[in-house]
Amino acid sequence: MRHGALESEGSIAAVARAVGEVAVIMAIFAAAGAWPAPDVNEAVYLTKARHAGDPAWGAGDFFLETPDAHGAFYLLLGPLAAALPLDQAAWVGRMLGWLALAAGFRHAVAPLLATPWARLVAAALFSLALRHTTMAGEWVIGGCEAKVFSWALVLTALGEWCAGRVATSWLTFGAASALHPIVGGWSMIAMVLAMAWRAASQPRATVRWASTLPLFILIGLALAAIGVVPSLFLSAGADAATRLAAARIHVVERLNHHLLPRAFAEPLVARHLLAILAWWLLERLAPATEARSRLTAFTVGALLISLAGFIVSLAEPFSPAMSIGLLRFYWFRLADVAVPFALAVAAAAVLQDNAVCARVGGVPPRLLRAGVALLLAVDLLTQSGHWPLAGRTGLVPRADAKVDAAAWADICDWVRANAPADACFLTPRGAATFTWRTDRREVVSWKNSPQDARSLVEWRRRIVDCFSPNGGLAGMEQSTAALGPDRVRLVMERYGADHAIVPLDAPRIAELPGRRLHANDLYAVYRLETTPPPAAP
Repeated sequence: MRHGALESEGSIAAVARAVGEVAVIMAIFAAAGAWPAPDVNEAVYLTKARHAGDPAWGAGDFFLETPDAHGAFYLLLGPLAAALPLDQAAWVGRMLGWLALAAGFRHAVAPLLATPWARLVAAALFSLALRHTTMAGEWVIGGCEAKVFSWALVLTALGEWCAGRVATSWLTFGAASALHPIVGGWSMIAMVLAMAWRAASQPRATVRWASTLPLFILIGLALAAIGVVPSLFLSAGADAATRLAAARIHVVERLNHHLLPRAFAEPLVARHLLAILAWWLLERLAPATEARSRLTAFTVGALLISLAGFIVSLAEPFSPAMSIGLLRFYWFRLADVAVPFALAVAAAAVLQDNAVCARVGGVPPRLLRAGVALLLAVDLLTQSGHWPLAGRTGLVPRADAKVDAAAWADICDWVRANAPADACFLTPRGAATFTWRTDRREVVSWKNSPQDARSLVEWRRRIVDCFSPNGGLAGMEQSTAALGPDRVRLVMERYGADHAIVPLDAPRIAELPGRRLHANDLYAVYRLETTPPPAAP
């Protein structure tokens, strides 16, 4: 009896330690992601979620009515977004996301790192590396959207893979694909590549699970189909020309910083390559383990996918339709996360080994670890500058980075309180949070680009009509007013715009066909009219 009691106490203590680690990791992640709401993509995904949970909200808005690419996320988060004000829904969703990421991360590093200290250091290094070593701009820790929860499942699946539980790893990757087909789908492919590598180098290692694997493969694919199949049908019914035009808009004009290697910022590519080199060297220093060899196989699989994306991009001059059509699948997203994770684990593995620390650092291991902890504390202190703590003023949501945030919020508050509920607005090109802040429709937003082919082509047409003087997406104006009253009337006729928010410094604002209803120091609200008002006596 006493022996059983000791085992029970030990199990409870182990669970308590795991829960404590998850809580600290969640705090580390929250430190990096706690920006004022809405964050960069929250104004996109949470307005979509709210519309999915309450179709009457935002009814008739062009973007909100376009087909959904992340149905599972909207099904799960839609009721939350519809029940709470969007700011509150964002914070609840963020905390759920950070908790899921923390639990997934702790599960991922448990077979890789033996000590709690090393696992917590790995979490802080992962947060740091995610912010500074990505090539294609992928992020994990931040606002509330579908891929955050999918990445949490990917981390959980990695823990299963590194522990040698192949079947449950595959199933969890399938669940990640159900939430986000790109995140989970590439992870499944990387696992297949890792399994092939290990099967080729260690054929005996496959005997234990090969007989039951087909069943789990089918179940995992069925889970993945929940997310993948609806995404594949987004462009169903569109002709080949429309699909090609949409792919070009998506890859070349709208999201080239994520998808098109020739558009990647050179410093980001350099940092990413240096991170790969640093990971490989650190991995060679740390004592080898079976779990880390599995992680290495997965990371190499992710890098092979990224390399394949580069090869596809090289074909653009010879076969642009094929190249651009393939590049829209985010070939570089997985490596942007796998490399920071592997780098953090390798660095923590070196730090937890006394002999390696003494040999590499040239100082006592405790001193080296203290120095690393100090550097990570400095990073945490730096991150605290954007925390929206009580009493702080002047903090700007990243979603409002291209407008004057305070004046924009003020003018949106007026619209929310005074504009007709069914009004449809022309908004400045840099605005990303209009629907979030006002509950009103808008003609188009640069940030709110649809996912299906036909809607994306329509989105570009609206952007051109509202902001382009030459029919292209370069050299666009910040306001439709700058293009003159005839263009404003054309947009009113085509898209049903009856109100506008216009920057006061917009060219030709005096010619705007309508009357001013309200203004602050930087923006004015207009009621648009198809015919000019009578001249004042």
